[in-house]
Amino acid sequence: MNLPRTIATIILKISVLSTYMMSVSAQTQRFPKEIRGYKVERAVVEVKKTPQQKDADQLGEKDLIKFGDPKLIKATPLGITLEIPVVVSPVTQKGAIDFLMFEGMEVNGTSVSIDDYAQRFDLPDKRPLTLKHPLKIYINLPSAILAAVGEWTDSKETWPITGRVYVFGRFRKALFSFKRCVPIELNLTMRNPLREQ
Repeated sequence: MNLPRTIATIILKISVLSTYMMSVSAQTQRFPKEIRGYKVERAVVEVKKTPQQKDADQLGEKDLIKFGDPKLIKATPLGITLEIPVVVSPVTQKGAIDFLMFEGMEVNGTSVSIDDYAQRFDLPDKRPLTLKHPLKIYINLPSAILAAVGEWTDSKETWPITGRVYVFGRFRKALFSFKRCVPIELNLTMRNPLREQ
């Protein structure tokens, strides 16, 4: 029996198993069973393929919620305020969204707080829907000054946006309607609004 080879094989198997378990743990993030009276359901929302999205689908962009081009609406010594349009992709499901709640949001590596989007809207089924009211994001000091100085001296074309959005609504299937909260992980990019300043 070759003991060193056996030990090396065991270590390799343990290493592979540990990596797999960490991957599974990251993918199966736990959510509360209910938020604000809505049952949380980790459902897959099927984005409808439209002629305009065929090229995007090939690039792997199948996000339900996207952000449009941001606009810098205010800059003060205390912080900067951005206005960002929200675009909802057409989907195969029918339903109405009551509100959106944002959690753990970061814009260009800076934590931001975003108020709930409390305007009700129907899920689009034919073409992308730009919501009537854009999001307003305020980035306060000291992060805003540091981020702004960094952006003016070493400006990037795009900023990464990460976080989570909870979609609260009533989804229809056949004759039934379900009140649900669907968590969606965001990993987007947007145009840098400071490049034009």
